[in-house]
Amino acid sequence: MITEEFAKKMEEIVGASHVTRSASNLELYSYDASLITGMPGMVVFPATTEEVSAILKEAYEADIPSVARGFATNLSGGSIMSDGLVISLARFNQILEIHPESRYAVVQTGVTNLELQESLAPLGAFYAPDPASQKVSTIGGNVGENSGGPRCLKYGVTSNHILGMKMVMPDGEVVQIGGPALDPPGYDLRGLVVGAEGGLGIVTEITVRVTPTTESVITMLAVYDNISDAAKTVSDIISVGIVPNTLEMMDNTIIQAVEKSGPCGYPTDAAAVLIIEVEGMKVGLKEQAEKIREICMATNCREVKTAKNQEERDLLWKGRRGAFGAICNLSPNYLVNDGCVLRTKLPEMLERVKEIADKYGCPVGNVFHAGDGNLHPLLMFDSRNEKELEQVHKAGWDIMEACADFGGTISGEHGIGKEKQEAMKMVFSGNDLNTQQDVKLSLDSTNLMNPGKVIPLPPEGEKRLPNFRPTVLKRPGGEDAAGVAEGMKAIKQARSTKKAVRLSGSGSYNGVGNSPKTSLSVIDSQKMTDIIEYDSDNQFVTVGAGMSFSALQEKLAENNQWLPLRPPFINDKSTIGSIVALAPAGPERLTYGAPRDLILGLQYIDSNGQMVSTGGKVVKNVAGYDMTRLITGSAGTLGFITEATWKVLTRSETCKNISAKGSLEECFAAALQVISSNLLAVFVVAIPEDDTWKLVIGFEGIAEVVEHQIERCGELMKQNDLSDPSSEEYELTQGCFAPVFNEIWNSPFVCQADMIIEKLADCYTKLSKTAPISQALLDIASGRLYAGCEHLNDEQWSQVNATIARRTGHARLLKSPENFQRENDVFGPNRPDWYLSHLIKSSLDPDNIFSPGALPGRV
Repeated sequence: MITEEFAKKMEEIVGASHVTRSASNLELYSYDASLITGMPGMVVFPATTEEVSAILKEAYEADIPSVARGFATNLSGGSIMSDGLVISLARFNQILEIHPESRYAVVQTGVTNLELQESLAPLGAFYAPDPASQKVSTIGGNVGENSGGPRCLKYGVTSNHILGMKMVMPDGEVVQIGGPALDPPGYDLRGLVVGAEGGLGIVTEITVRVTPTTESVITMLAVYDNISDAAKTVSDIISVGIVPNTLEMMDNTIIQAVEKSGPCGYPTDAAAVLIIEVEGMKVGLKEQAEKIREICMATNCREVKTAKNQEERDLLWKGRRGAFGAICNLSPNYLVNDGCVLRTKLPEMLERVKEIADKYGCPVGNVFHAGDGNLHPLLMFDSRNEKELEQVHKAGWDIMEACADFGGTISGEHGIGKEKQEAMKMVFSGNDLNTQQDVKLSLDSTNLMNPGKVIPLPPEGEKRLPNFRPTVLKRPGGEDAAGVAEGMKAIKQARSTKKAVRLSGSGSYNGVGNSPKTSLSVIDSQKMTDIIEYDSDNQFVTVGAGMSFSALQEKLAENNQWLPLRPPFINDKSTIGSIVALAPAGPERLTYGAPRDLILGLQYIDSNGQMVSTGGKVVKNVAGYDMTRLITGSAGTLGFITEATWKVLTRSETCKNISAKGSLEECFAAALQVISSNLLAVFVVAIPEDDTWKLVIGFEGIAEVVEHQIERCGELMKQNDLSDPSSEEYELTQGCFAPVFNEIWNSPFVCQADMIIEKLADCYTKLSKTAPISQALLDIASGRLYAGCEHLNDEQWSQVNATIARRTGHARLLKSPENFQRENDVFGPNRPDWYLSHLIKSSLDPDNIFSPGALPGRV
């Protein structure tokens, strides 16, 4: 309850002019872009992180719930707060830093997506997530909802492009989570906060990844007389290995609405249109566009139009981005659904949407991100008619249920909020949802941050949801899940006897992380070697944790596909489970991402011996907290991973690198030019060789394009005075650097250090004077150093960490002698945010049976 005393404290913090309680003003904050409403008790408008901290401290003491709010373009009721406190972040509107050479920027939460894009464009860079509402949706809102947009087909959703954030916890404490340097030690808190809908804290500053602008773009409009033909085109394009940056579809209803708003060039007699856009090097791009045209015509396309200039391109996109607003030409209100299904299920799902709309008498228009199966059926109604309002909610529920039945999810990018809260039971078990709630309460123990959203409430009088869906222990063919029942039994036994366990695969990564506090019994995944489901058309595979990474790649190669990872320090026996648990990523992450970016879903056994599922099969999924990212990289401290579902890609036609020699300074200067250019290198690496350095830059893709990239890169190397440029092909799954990584791993100490890209060369020079580096690899594009050392004492380790910290980075020892580990934290000195990982660990593993003491900042 907001009292006069509390109101006065708010005025003292932000000033009386930035606090409102008047009924008319509160009315403006009682709704968002969904059908959910609720009148807040007060709205405050802080301008600094310190003010947000002070506000939350007072709200915490007064037991007043709160929610952060941007410009309320969210579509599921996530920013609605009845009676409590709305904290508007509209004054957080500054772009603080832009570093295109190191590929990141820092912005305040209230900066709109378009404002960031416009600031980056003159610098030859862009921010990949581009929701249709980008003119008015804020970066903070994008983080809260894990927004996507048309470009996410190629570049991924918001979570793939957030490096760090400054966040105010529910009690007012300010923490820095992540930053410009990749992969900070501990759980992926950054990934957990993205998509949490403000349920864990209030983000005030965000560090985003930026990407160099591509050299050329071709935008096409494909016109169809049958919507199913358009849907088939989508799958056929991706199956041949072409990944457009957009594949957007609109049906006739939406076309009619858009053209009434203002002509955009869409034929009003078409059943559907596809907006298809490819971008990249000029060389080979027209050929890609022509191949797409051929695929379109082979799937009964009426015609394909190509935008002749930027004006025509902008006009096509104006219609797509304005599609939701254009519905006002047809109906006073609409309910937008946001389900996601597998691409090949789109024709069936569209038929089902039509059946549901007809059943409830709701006219429907479809606009969707067809490339990733993300539908947006717009159900039209008049809110003044109670019967129509009732029917439209029923239709929306049935559409979500159909998406779940088709193996998809209930939300691809619009979130859960209040509107879809109960529908979470369609895709998660009670165990799954209780686990998500445990994570929330571990960081928000009093449940004051946007309470009553996302997770369904338990039955009256109960604290937990019942496990309304039985644990899945059977494979699709009906046979028992190999090794899972034994794993569940072993963990239940460990808990009952209070004995700690270490989870293992083949043992290739044993010893990574801090030494355990006590002796541990081992539970391994050796029996879990099944390929559980492989759908080459929809490009995903689900495999048991005990399957070797090499065996999986061999299986995928049979269908000309691969899992685009080349983990360092891997061997032929290394398992899928170990890669999930440790999340190692090699230099190719510049292009393909890290394990967290490629894992669609997981199953694991929790500390109660119960099965928990996270994520799913579709590439866009914002149903609930992102437990998949939390578990990935948790090093076996939260549960026993039994299976993982991965996104896979078509194998590249050609893999080729070009290398040249010079000083470290010369190699680094050339590398920075390549990284900030539109050459689209897959990796940029420097390796010391005797008294000189070798710069190695790789390109993968269509042969003609790769040859052009190699030629241009060679010219750039010569301009930077590098000598002996030469190129060679390499094998796709093995890459180029296995021998170097093997040599580094032979050292007694192996260090991985991450920092701002532009600081990497200088940091290596400083470190080489501190510790005896025997072999090294500089992953320049990732800002990462791998170094093998023959000797490292306590003082040197302290100096190493201080040197890296001064460059906004962090270090960890991947390998070190046991006696060193007993005396030192291999993740370096304590970081303020590590306690958050320990809070989560304590909540999900209260008896501390999974690898006690292994976490950073061990206690």
